[in-house]
Amino acid sequence: MPGAFDSPYYMNVRHDMIGLVPPDAKRVLEVGCAAGMTGRELKAKGIKEVVGIEIVDDVAREASRYYDALHIGDVETMELPYETGHFDCILYGDVLEHLKDPWSVLCRHNRLVRPGGAIVVSVPNVRHYRIIKKLAFRGQWEYQDDGIMDRTHLRFFTLGTALAMIRDAGFEVTTTLKKPSGAAWIKGLNNLIRNSLIDLLVRQYIIAARKAREVM
Repeated sequence: MPGAFDSPYYMNVRHDMIGLVPPDAKRVLEVGCAAGMTGRELKAKGIKEVVGIEIVDDVAREASRYYDALHIGDVETMELPYETGHFDCILYGDVLEHLKDPWSVLCRHNRLVRPGGAIVVSVPNVRHYRIIKKLAFRGQWEYQDDGIMDRTHLRFFTLGTALAMIRDAGFEVTTTLKKPSGAAWIKGLNNLIRNSLIDLLVRQYIIAARKAREVM
């Protein structure tokens, strides 16, 4: 049985998300911090306080050396001991799709973000053409060990539904990065028709948003 550290997921540095952390951020919460590689990088960049949340116990204990505080457990039931507006930025790196109710988590965490602070969200795109092709033409909706159809995913998002979730939680979207993946033929076709197919090629969206209002 492979261990948690055999998965590259736990050892990744999320440079794509770090690049969207506001340059004036001093306190950052990383939800789903894995083995702490992103937290280590944030501290190296001079972030004053980096806090992590991780549900996998042994992975979290490995990560703890890189964080000012690390909370082990389920973010959906966890009560965090921080005052309103404590954090300048919260990162959700491929976490929300694993939750039963990611909408409620974002709404609940709204109070932890200072006015004008930010969240950065990474979610896979269920509208990817390979998923559509298998479902529409083969009748297949098959879970896999990783990727968009990871068997641990409980929720699935398109760009539209991800943006709606973020806005409903009181945040205003400022940046959307699209990470495409696909065969050469469809990339070529997309180029010919002026990027009209890009949302069928995107494997993952990275979305930054600033806190615009409080939510109950």
